[in-house]
Amino acid sequence: MTATVPPITAAAPRLSRNRDFQLLWIGQALSDFGSSMTYIVLPLVLLASGNSTTVAATVGTVSLAVGLVARLPAGYLSDRCDQRALMLGSDLARLVAVGSLAVYVLLRPVPIALALATVVVSVAALEVFRPAQSKVIRRIVPTEQLGAALSLNQARAYGADIAAPAAAGLLLALEPSVPLAVDALTFGVSALCVTVAVRAPRRGRGPDGAPGGRDAEAAGAQPVAERFLTRFTAGWRYLAGDRFMRWCVLYGAGLNLAFSALTFALILGVGSRPDGAVAVGTAMSAAAVAGLAGSLLTPYVQRHVSLKVTLVAGPATGAVLLAVAWSSGSTIAFVAGFCALCLLIPVISATFGTIMAVAVPEEIYGRVITASGLVAQIVQPCGPLAAGLLLARLSLPTTAAAFAMAFALLAAVPVALPKPPQTSTPAPARSPS
Repeated sequence: MTATVPPITAAAPRLSRNRDFQLLWIGQALSDFGSSMTYIVLPLVLLASGNSTTVAATVGTVSLAVGLVARLPAGYLSDRCDQRALMLGSDLARLVAVGSLAVYVLLRPVPIALALATVVVSVAALEVFRPAQSKVIRRIVPTEQLGAALSLNQARAYGADIAAPAAAGLLLALEPSVPLAVDALTFGVSALCVTVAVRAPRRGRGPDGAPGGRDAEAAGAQPVAERFLTRFTAGWRYLAGDRFMRWCVLYGAGLNLAFSALTFALILGVGSRPDGAVAVGTAMSAAAVAGLAGSLLTPYVQRHVSLKVTLVAGPATGAVLLAVAWSSGSTIAFVAGFCALCLLIPVISATFGTIMAVAVPEEIYGRVITASGLVAQIVQPCGPLAAGLLLARLSLPTTAAAFAMAFALLAAVPVALPKPPQTSTPAPARSPS
């Protein structure tokens, strides 16, 4: 990795002085916080409205399904349309959807149809926002600071997961509509930050002022007419044609599946024991803190640790600690393995994201990151089922042994790591205003 990500030079201004990046980060930090509260509050509001637990759980399933369906069109739109308009439209759509739900909760019980409609609009808008923001970040952040920018973006999500549960509980006790109203307000703040930080692209002219270029393509113009299907599948074709990127998404898919299963094994296996709920709650809080720490450590790891060592260290550490949990029967060792993976997986994720931000051509970047994200996460929903099947047949220590073997196999995969692609030339970063 040290050969893939350029070192930070003295000429590059610090991210703390990049006003545009700071505004986007603050807006999304607030938005992530609000959304994390709504994720917790909405099922509870549905239960309070007289719905069954099955109906309330449907919200989570719909959220995952809509996210997968909306991801590929979102990547296409981010490459073909004005990213600023996409981000503003996404924030305003979520403001209206969640704000309307907050008003309804204040006045009467919430019907499941309205809750599902809010989830569909919010998740689809989030999927549109993400690749558009990724392209904007690539444009306003110097290439040598992309790794640090991605790690900070990742850290804000973990920070929201740490702060949101307690805040949601306090606000929910005041009035069920309050956390939803706060969430809607955060989208308004995010829209304001986008308005100030992101300038509309210059249509018909590239970054150097010549006709055409990436800005023209982002605004919808194409130098050569192509069929829709050819344009839509450009991200998939790039992944299929690049051996390193294929390897990355397949490795990521395996890691996501194993980690998803391990998470539910912890919840179900440890939670079923006496005082298990306290242990699970403590473990999940510790995992969120570990994820935040891993995100903040990512720039240092990228500069000082090779890519292969990074990819081996995550699953190998988890495998060792889970093997200890199997041999000793220790719940603490099981939780320690889970937390170690929570510390190192954000490093791996941000590392792959940095490579893609540096290497993937600008004109197809949105489609590539959404296609790779879909492949890496498409089997992740199978993790909870796999954990349930294992625990139905095996004890928790034996289940830990099965996970130790799975992560040991993943740790061996990077031995065959292909060479990363050659660095692309991203659009030059705009000087902070």
